[in-house]
Amino acid sequence: MADTLVLDWLDEFESLTESEIHTYANEQQHNHEVMIALYNVLAEPQKYKSDNLIDGICQQLLNFYRSGEIYLKRFAVQFIPSLVFLHLSDKSYSAIQTLLVSLYNLEVIDAKGQPRTLSFRIPSIAQSSIFHDSSILEPAFIAENSLRRWEECNTKLVSWGPLSQVECLNAQNRQRVSTALIFLYNQQIANVILQGLEQTCKGISRLVTQGFNTNSDSNRSSLSDSSIQNVLSPRISVSSTLLIELLHIVYHGAERCATGAVQALDDIIHRAKYESFADVLLAGNAIRSLLQHSSTASCIAPRPSHAHSISKSMITNASFRTKKLPDDIPIQDPNQPMAAEAALDSITEEQEDMEKVKTKSSVSALKHLPKIPGIGKKHKAKNNPQGDHTTEMAAIGAEMANDVLTDSNHTVHVSAV
Repeated sequence: MADTLVLDWLDEFESLTESEIHTYANEQQHNHEVMIALYNVLAEPQKYKSDNLIDGICQQLLNFYRSGEIYLKRFAVQFIPSLVFLHLSDKSYSAIQTLLVSLYNLEVIDAKGQPRTLSFRIPSIAQSSIFHDSSILEPAFIAENSLRRWEECNTKLVSWGPLSQVECLNAQNRQRVSTALIFLYNQQIANVILQGLEQTCKGISRLVTQGFNTNSDSNRSSLSDSSIQNVLSPRISVSSTLLIELLHIVYHGAERCATGAVQALDDIIHRAKYESFADVLLAGNAIRSLLQHSSTASCIAPRPSHAHSISKSMITNASFRTKKLPDDIPIQDPNQPMAAEAALDSITEEQEDMEKVKTKSSVSALKHLPKIPGIGKKHKAKNNPQGDHTTEMAAIGAEMANDVLTDSNHTVHVSAV
C-alpha cells in the first residue's frame, strides 16, 4: 500500500509544468498520507521489492530541495533523519549517499558560494532553556533587576560553521556530515508532523541500541557489551555531537507527546553511559528532569522506580542497631577495703540465693520419687528373739529413710533416733 502511494506521488510530480509547481508545493505541506507512506518505506526498505523505489524517492527529494519553493524544501528536510539512519545502518544505498552529500554541500555555503556561518546566543537564566524554566523561578530567588543585568551582560555568541564541502561520505567525515544534516533538520523541526516525529524517535532507538543486548524484563532498553554473545546486526558508531543533536529531536517530540520519545531519551542516555559522553549525559538528564516537571508530564509514562530504589535485603549502616549489654561487675580498686568488702558481700549474697534455689528444686524432685513397697510397715515379732531385733532395726531404718533431707551441698542428714 505504501509503495503504491509513493509511486503515484513520483508520477504526479513528473507530469507537472513549471507554472503548477507553486500550487503543488502548497498542497504537499498537507499531504500527510504520502508523508507517512514515505516514512514507512524509508524505515523498512527491504520489505519493498522494487530496487528503483529508493532511487526515485531520493531524486524527488533533491528536486524538492532545489526547487526554490519553501514548502517543498521543508517537505524534503523532514526526511533527513530517516535517510541518515538508513545510511548509517546500510551503506549499500548509493542514491541515499548522493542525496545526503548534495544536501550537505548546499547548506554549508550561502547564495554567493561562500562558507556559511550561523551565530546564535546562549540563553541566560532570564530565558528558558532545556536546563531550566524561567517562568517558575520565584521572585525572591532572583530579582528582576538581576535578571535584566544578566540579560544585558550576556553577549557571547556561539557559531556553527564554517564547514568544508565533501565529495563523498567516508569513515572520516560521516559523523560530521550526519551531525550537520541533523542540525539542519532541527531548524525546521516545528514544521514536522507528529507521525514523522514518532517515526524519527523510533529510528533513534534503533540507531543507538543496534548491536547491544536489550532487557525484555523492563520497558527501557538496557545496553550491555555483547562481545561474548552473537549479535546479528553490527554496532553503529555515534559521536557525542550527533547524540546532542538527536536529543533536540527527542525533547521536541516529548513536548508534543510523540510515541517513543521517552524511550529514545532513555536509550540515548544509556548509550552515553556506555560511551562515557559527559556532555550527552548532562543534556539528557536535564531534559529528563525538565520533562518530569513540565506541563506535558501527563503524557509521559512514569519511569520505573526500581532504578534508584534500595532493596530491603541490602545491608547498610542503618541496618545495624546498638544494643545495651547488661552491666557487668565493676572492677574494684584493691586499695579501697570498703569497696572490696561490699563487692564480696554482694557475691556472697548471690551465691546464697543460688544455693536456696538449688535446694528447693532438689527437695521437689525427691517428693515425686516412687515409694518402695514394704518400706515403712512394721512386722510382727516372732519366737526368735534375734530375728525380732533384726526386724526392729529394719523398721527403724525405714523410718529414718523417710526423714531424709538434702541440703544445698547435696549432703544427706539423718535425724537422731
